[in-house]
Amino acid sequence: MTAHHHLRLTRRNAGLPTLDAIDADLRHGGTLPRTVTALLPLATLTAFGLAWHAHAFWMLVPVMLAHFVFTIAYMHDVAHGSAGLNAKQTHAVLFAVGTLMLQSGHAFRYTHLFHHTHCLEHDDLEGAPARMGLGCVLMSGPGYLPTLWRKALREAAPRERRWVVAELASALAIAGVAAYLSHWSAGPLVYCALVYVGGWAYPLTTAYLPHYKPGTSPLAQARTLRGAIVPVLLMNLTYHLEHHLYPQVPSMNLRRLAVRLDPLLAARGLAVPEPLFF
Repeated sequence: MTAHHHLRLTRRNAGLPTLDAIDADLRHGGTLPRTVTALLPLATLTAFGLAWHAHAFWMLVPVMLAHFVFTIAYMHDVAHGSAGLNAKQTHAVLFAVGTLMLQSGHAFRYTHLFHHTHCLEHDDLEGAPARMGLGCVLMSGPGYLPTLWRKALREAAPRERRWVVAELASALAIAGVAAYLSHWSAGPLVYCALVYVGGWAYPLTTAYLPHYKPGTSPLAQARTLRGAIVPVLLMNLTYHLEHHLYPQVPSMNLRRLAVRLDPLLAARGLAVPEPLFF
């Protein structure tokens, strides 16, 4: 079953219309918002360098938190083909952004799209933490990304596997260069260490919380969090149910999608959460 057919089947089982019937403009993002979204990871990387140079070490943690959010949100859109890039640009950006985070962008795309078509099934390794207890989720952090890389290397098409190998080799090279440069500045090595340790939070933040206590129906497999501040700070990634139902919508438009979907979800018996103050 193709991803497109699976999504149509999921929406039909949920009794939901196509995206074109709701608002066809939701699949499009303006040039300026897309450009800003693409530049935010570079902005936070620059902010890290400036904070280190200024010895403002207290800024490193909030800067890195923002770096993770902006980078994941952008790579997420790129993986779904909703960032306005052609095929060659998509490969290049997945390589560059993935390597920047010391992981494989192509492995992420493969396992994430698999997650969408096999959501929380036994072979959905990306969504596996949603079926665990919180303690097991936290302990799974160090091995989570390597597990996804192995899945991509076993199952993806040969060209995709070559990209994965190149990305992981490049990530190792970056870490090696950072270690070498530590003779002059520890900044690059600290960045690599924070990226590596921060990656341990992926099973909690990208699987467990968005799919907390999942149900069996299409409308109960993912969660949505509304609010005036938190969704904005997290680049609208809190609208996870909406994203699963209509993954072709770029993250910048997920709030608009949620507003359009609210009456449809309520009519199908889903209790739409009230927006939180934050």
